[in-house]
Amino acid sequence: MKSTTGRHLPALANLVALEATARIGSVTGAAEELCLTQSAVSKQITELEDFLGTRLLSRRKGAVAATPVGEEYLRSVRKALAMLEEATLEVQSGRGAGGRLNLSVPVSLGNIWLLPRLLRFAKEQPHIQLNVTTKVGPVDLESAALDAAIMYCVEPPSRHFALKVMPLELYPVCAPELLPGGGTLAKALRGMPLLHQNAALEAWPAYLRQMDIKLTHPEDGPRYGLLTMGLQAAISGLGMALLPDYVAGDDIRAGKLLCVATEPYVSPKSYYFVCQEEKLASPAMQTFITWLQKQSATETSVP
Repeated sequence: MKSTTGRHLPALANLVALEATARIGSVTGAAEELCLTQSAVSKQITELEDFLGTRLLSRRKGAVAATPVGEEYLRSVRKALAMLEEATLEVQSGRGAGGRLNLSVPVSLGNIWLLPRLLRFAKEQPHIQLNVTTKVGPVDLESAALDAAIMYCVEPPSRHFALKVMPLELYPVCAPELLPGGGTLAKALRGMPLLHQNAALEAWPAYLRQMDIKLTHPEDGPRYGLLTMGLQAAISGLGMALLPDYVAGDDIRAGKLLCVATEPYVSPKSYYFVCQEEKLASPAMQTFITWLQKQSATETSVP
């Protein structure tokens, strides 16, 4: 098999035959799935092996399995086939004209702040498909199948485009029944457990220093992996939490939570929108960045 385009690209049908045969473990099974004869599937695999100059499959006791080289090649082939299929489905569904973005966001920010606003984006840009996943912790855009991410970090990774979406300002909140008579933050903290967030374990000790309040063991208290978990713990009366307005604001206004002090703790970390520099040329990326800047600018309380 020779390339007719001058590029080192095998025929797509040969790749499909290889993937099906390796996945099913049988030429006969692959032929049935692809509605071809066994000889046709065998020919396609042979053509591909000749084109690459190496064996991709081996036959053992009637079963077919990928060679070490074939297994490595298949990892890339499967990714490529999946991307082609997804792109084809987008065009068929009429969503391919505007492009597609795969975005990762922190769980709480995504669920509470971003997703409710995405209805506006969908109405304004109906031809852009935005696929959103959530992730706790750092995101490696170079190895992940993502176009961009909103990260919670001190500073974004180097050699990337970054846009500061918002800082993280945390306010002390607790259930109203824990402070029936009101009072100062220092009074409220006497005997009240502190609720900590795993992503900001420094928050309570740093905030107490900031407010000149001394506690014997400021690091004591239960810890929660998500801001939403800390929110529910505070509402349930388990103690006092440091939470951003975008998480606790609605419950404060509804009377489910009491904001004990108006001075916030400002985390050294912020939320950044990050993408690789080469992704910036995408019209869909530019459109989303412009939209995200507007969302950030309209925040009255920056979380």
